[in-house]
Amino acid sequence: MLFNSYIFVFAFVPITFAIYWMLRRLGLFRASLGLLIVASLIFYAYQNPYFALLLIGSILGNFGIYRLLLHRQSKLVLILGVALNLGILGYFKYLNFFIDNINLLSGQSIQLVKLALPLGISFYTFQQLSFIVDAYRQEIRDYTFLEYALFVSFFPQLVAGPIVLHSEMVPQFRASKDIRTPKLVDLKEGAELFIIGLSKKVLIADLLGRGVDWGYQNILFLNSFSAVFLIIGFTLQIYFDFSGYCDMAIGLGRLFDFRITKNFDSPYRALSVSEFWKRWHITLTRFFTTYVYIPLGGNRKGIFRTCLNVMIVFSLSGLWHGADWTFVLWGVMHGLMMVIERLLGQKLDKIPKMIRFIYTFGFVNLAWVLFRADSFLDATNLLKRVLHGGAGPILEGMINSMFAPMNGPLFQRLGISVGLMPMLYVGITILVVIISLYLSTLHKNSLELTQMSVIKPVYGVILGVLFVLCVLNLSQVSTFLYFNF
Repeated sequence: MLFNSYIFVFAFVPITFAIYWMLRRLGLFRASLGLLIVASLIFYAYQNPYFALLLIGSILGNFGIYRLLLHRQSKLVLILGVALNLGILGYFKYLNFFIDNINLLSGQSIQLVKLALPLGISFYTFQQLSFIVDAYRQEIRDYTFLEYALFVSFFPQLVAGPIVLHSEMVPQFRASKDIRTPKLVDLKEGAELFIIGLSKKVLIADLLGRGVDWGYQNILFLNSFSAVFLIIGFTLQIYFDFSGYCDMAIGLGRLFDFRITKNFDSPYRALSVSEFWKRWHITLTRFFTTYVYIPLGGNRKGIFRTCLNVMIVFSLSGLWHGADWTFVLWGVMHGLMMVIERLLGQKLDKIPKMIRFIYTFGFVNLAWVLFRADSFLDATNLLKRVLHGGAGPILEGMINSMFAPMNGPLFQRLGISVGLMPMLYVGITILVVIISLYLSTLHKNSLELTQMSVIKPVYGVILGVLFVLCVLNLSQVSTFLYFNF
């Protein structure tokens, strides 16, 4: 089930919300948590019931390992827990990747396995890995199965994060025991964040995404301007797609009186690649820092080992995002820039802020080409088109693909002639890109907006209009990009 669907917005959330707070009102605390687990499993099973069975099995297996570690701090049990989680993740996400590479290196023709990637498996696997490691370190109190199951399966953050820690969520489950009614401020901020996130996804990311998809399917026909637009288009698409999901996750959590960890902090404002990773996918950076970088020695064993550890972390981060060498190279690129910035040290701070911003934003755009491309050849061909594509406007096919689902007759009913539509499409496209660049680099981010206390009536009207526009476009449902990772 998708956040940006009619059944989720108008059925799943209202029904779950109503029953949850009814149980709270009756003082049935454990039943209310149980309801959220059941609702989360229904939410997850909506696309594929078999994936829900895998999730349940993963929860049962990891909880069993946790109980063993609770009674005995055994490295063997820890290794078993890590192997269980990485084994399941490796089978579903990386098996065909390994087979492809074995075939390439050996010249064999081993048959690929037909596997569907379970939604959110990378997220809930890492979440449970952190739990198992913390249990081995004896950093976890005696949690009940109900608390653990909800910690893993809570639907707002189940399929695309954030990767939350048990110490952030389970204490909230316990502290909410005496809460019988929702707080007005939580309902207000939760609704605001959900609408803002939905608007990012439906009105910006999906619009640009259709043009991006067309562009990557027709790379060899792009002129230089269209190629540049394609690169910037994906940079904005992935930002508004993923940050939109994170906003909706936090907003949904607020509706149930839970505060989900922030995962985005205006990353395109960053003045270095190091700062970018403190702002983009914050919880993934935290996971790799806590459970990979620091155990490898962090920055405690000299500059060479520090740089090596950074490269290992970012290579793994690239592989986590996708089972393809393009993702690995994307991670390596970021790792190399992190190493260079670390070696430069304070010299980097002496460079004017505008130059640092341009360098960071430019590098991130360039790296996203590898992230989005289906192959190294596509990535190099796109960069060649930027340099040698020739002059010309954004290709008509790219523009038309963006607006095709909106249906030309709608504009005709508004009195707009067919002849004016191409010009209208181009104008809207340019406006969306300008607004998106402004929102992602200069304007207040979503969490900052929800704290505003001025111009509330105007702000409320804007949110209402945005929600109506989103509802009108929910029939064009598309998945979130990070569902693929």
